[in-house]
Amino acid sequence: MAKDFREYLVEVSRHEDFGRVFKEIAVGNKVLLSFQASNIHGCYPEDTLDDVYAYTKWEVSMRATKPAIDVPKAGAWDFLKHNYWAKPFDKPDFQRAMAAENVPTKHCQQILEDVIEYAMLKGQLESEDDIRLIGQDEEVKEYTKKATMGCGGCGGQKTIEKKAD
Repeated sequence: MAKDFREYLVEVSRHEDFGRVFKEIAVGNKVLLSFQASNIHGCYPEDTLDDVYAYTKWEVSMRATKPAIDVPKAGAWDFLKHNYWAKPFDKPDFQRAMAAENVPTKHCQQILEDVIEYAMLKGQLESEDDIRLIGQDEEVKEYTKKATMGCGGCGGQKTIEKKAD
């Protein structure tokens, strides 16, 4: 069982009118989860509380680097959409993420665990210790480069093989 998703939450900003924002949780080098709760989010209670354990429902979104999370037969959503917690998720117009409001805390924990399972099955994550946090100003591409450093793709592997001969 993964550690409690709330242990990953790191606040990056708080504003009276714009609510509070937590960093995204990068699970492997593809899927990013966002668990949010404040006076402007679809959560319960709909307030900005200092104690994240006081929330019983959360606003959750998940997105992916490449391919996009909902690309049929290639995106992570194809693997995740069959879970009991997936029904309220939708992809709002002009957004890149699958999102849902008022997701119960126990479902949030299961979402994290299912995304970890997906990333491990796909070879994108070796252990939960490799999970990273991504801030608002950080580029996902930077994270992806760090996570895949040293991999030249299929062409790079051929080059390495030629040099070894």
